[in-house]
Amino acid sequence: MIGAPPAPPAPSGVYLHFPFCAIRCTYCDFATVAGQDAKIDRYLDLLIREIESFQQDVPSEVDSIFLGGGTPSRMRPEQVARLLEAVSRRFDLKPGCETTIECNPESLDGDKVRGYHQAGVNRLSLGVQSLDDRILKSVGRAHDAAAALEAAAAARRAGIPQLSVDLIAGLPGERLARWDRTLEQVAGLEPDHVSVYLLETDKDTPLARSIRHGRTEVDDDDSLADAYEKTVATLEGAGYELYEISNFAREGRVSRHNVKYWTDVPYAGFGLGAHAYAAGARRANRRDLDGYMDDLDQGIDPLDWADAWDPGRRLEEALVLGLRLREGVDLGALGARYDVDLSRRYAGAWERALAAGILEAAGDRVRLSAEGRLRSNALFSELIGSEE
Repeated sequence: MIGAPPAPPAPSGVYLHFPFCAIRCTYCDFATVAGQDAKIDRYLDLLIREIESFQQDVPSEVDSIFLGGGTPSRMRPEQVARLLEAVSRRFDLKPGCETTIECNPESLDGDKVRGYHQAGVNRLSLGVQSLDDRILKSVGRAHDAAAALEAAAAARRAGIPQLSVDLIAGLPGERLARWDRTLEQVAGLEPDHVSVYLLETDKDTPLARSIRHGRTEVDDDDSLADAYEKTVATLEGAGYELYEISNFAREGRVSRHNVKYWTDVPYAGFGLGAHAYAAGARRANRRDLDGYMDDLDQGIDPLDWADAWDPGRRLEEALVLGLRLREGVDLGALGARYDVDLSRRYAGAWERALAAGILEAAGDRVRLSAEGRLRSNALFSELIGSEE
């Protein structure tokens, strides 16, 4: 196996993290803070300092920027403009660079969307999660269904070129009939892109702890599988293509930035708890706000951990992440990048997955079947650490 990271297959991406929220949702495991708005201006100053000074190994050509959180829509348009200007000074932005901002309905209106667009944002990702008011309240969301629908309409009226909607399936109390209504209403908004994530209950969050201790009930795996199959059927029926296990898009509206995470492409990650991948190495920033800011005040890289180049581990990651895409993985092309015969190395895993109906194959390309998308963890576990 080769001893140096393979050349990047595409332009890089840049992720910027804004951790501030009005309240913290009970299911959230991201690096976020609530009730600390007095620190926002200092944080943004230091975030720009990090952009200017660190992660110099990220290739300079960039075609996607993603402002995530937290609640980035709590920023004023002029603050967003400052961040994007800092990125443009540091990196070589390609024409038509996809620039996304995550927004929550309660902090969004048409004037703000227009301001973001003028600042350089051309894609808005709206955190709807559910359109059932009872469920939204139970998990600590600061908006109701009406506010979510109005925010989506306001974004369209303001002329944002691309609109994406985020949903979470399997929230407490969300039975299939209610989920059907949410899907139908979201499809009726005609967004360009929809992300649908299954509730994660293995994280250290208030909701996950309540579930583990029996204080909160959620649907079982069979019900979640039914919800997922209903999601695919509804959204594909409305003209959206499932291009990744959790993501659907109209033609030409795939999330350029998110695809980088699944296709072994480098990206910078600036801000509290942000992750990055460059020169074959992974890293993550500190998740404690004061420590992150103090490091940058002293001119120190706010690094929490780093995972150096390991060709075997990176290959496994590239294989598993690539299989999340509907198109799957070209074993010949990926194997050439890592100097490995993947058909031979994982021959047993491929044979078992094909026999079980989890995987489909055509020439060098393998991909998950419709059933395999529901049972993918079994295959992924077999691929990690395997030396067949």
